[in-house]
Amino acid sequence: MTPRAVTRSLVIAWLAWFATGIAPARATEASDSAPVTDVELKPAEPAAGEEAPLEDEDEEDLVDEAGQRDPFEGLNRDIFSFNRSVDRYVFDPITRGYQRVVPAPGRHAIYNVFQNLDSPVILANHMLQFRVVDAAGTTTRFVLNTSLGLGGVFDPAANWFQVYRREGDFGQTLARYGTPSGPFLMLPVFGPSTVRDVFGDVVDILADPVSYLLGPWRWWTLVLGGSEGLTTREAHLDEMNALEAGSLDFYSALRSAYLQNRDAMAREARESAVAGIKTAKSH
Repeated sequence: MTPRAVTRSLVIAWLAWFATGIAPARATEASDSAPVTDVELKPAEPAAGEEAPLEDEDEEDLVDEAGQRDPFEGLNRDIFSFNRSVDRYVFDPITRGYQRVVPAPGRHAIYNVFQNLDSPVILANHMLQFRVVDAAGTTTRFVLNTSLGLGGVFDPAANWFQVYRREGDFGQTLARYGTPSGPFLMLPVFGPSTVRDVFGDVVDILADPVSYLLGPWRWWTLVLGGSEGLTTREAHLDEMNALEAGSLDFYSALRSAYLQNRDAMAREARESAVAGIKTAKSH
């Protein structure tokens, strides 16, 4: 086990719902669910000659799809309840304390540094997915932000040159080549995932060059891992709170947001790969 793997296994609790390191934001980017009210609306009567809408069948399809992707829902909900308790009594107070101690510009700068450190792993996955344009952009961002951005404290790549971050991980790479996601999983402390993403996260951790540069079993690997998890969680805390406040069933909302976002990332990988192939052929 690499020091990075040990680090994340010990301090992954900081991440709460953002277990893949990346996440970031995986669960929040697709959280545009429409609000639900307690008022039961009667469907409009169909006009003459029109067929009645198949609302019941559509609802059944949605239920069936959720059941197929979450066959362990009962167990997942129990684990979700446990995670919520740990989050509420341990990690929320730590995150709020971090927000009080470190001003917003400092928190943003620290978050930028850890985002920059993820670049080598993202680049490797862009290359595996044959995303030529995105790989070039990730390389450019890493060079600019490491040099002009003082190690990633600032983001001149985006602010000055309009070269924006494009995510990439091995779970997405597997999806690019047709690997099914497998069942939805709610992991203890780690949060939402799928069988494919669990395997992808392990590969990304093992491939992270920071693990080898820092050396094994050193105190600074623990500090680095804990700090990265804390800053990631803090950066997306408001989004998660908004998702919870806007949903009647937080578990279902989180599951839906996570799966929709991962599906969107899989489509992005396939579409970007096609664009990359065309770009390579044109040269």
